[in-house]
Amino acid sequence: MMQTPYGSPPVPARPPRTAQLRLLLRLTLLSLGVNVADAVVQALAGPLTLLPGLEDVLRVPWIPGGGPAAVLALYGVVLTTALYALVWFPLREQMQWGWILGLVFCSLAVLGDVVDLAVLLLGGDVLPALSTAALVAVNVLWLVVAGRPGVRAALR
Repeated sequence: MMQTPYGSPPVPARPPRTAQLRLLLRLTLLSLGVNVADAVVQALAGPLTLLPGLEDVLRVPWIPGGGPAAVLALYGVVLTTALYALVWFPLREQMQWGWILGLVFCSLAVLGDVVDLAVLLLGGDVLPALSTAALVAVNVLWLVVAGRPGVRAALR
């Protein structure tokens, strides 16, 4: 603990950043990239069937054929990027709550993506299934690395 001037409470020293934490930070960014690529593949893979007439309401004007699939993919990418930021920035600052949030988000994502993968495989959608399988693999690897003792030792 470092002593601060003028009698203020001591500030706990930051533990050293371990190689495993640096790997987890890189995997977080890789997972974001694979997630964005998966959203693009799924948006381009085929038409999204929604309620009749909704195709006219949900449209992205600057994307050719930018109907509901493009709108939902764009919304999903923005939301997903915000959630990844909620994990990555606290992890970079070695805050334990970012690690816990990452475990929760990643676990839920793996569960959802495994169901999505099964639906895609049963429907015969090979390319979206491959991109979803890559996302599942990266997220499972993230969970394995997050559980290592070196990651936990670098958090405060």
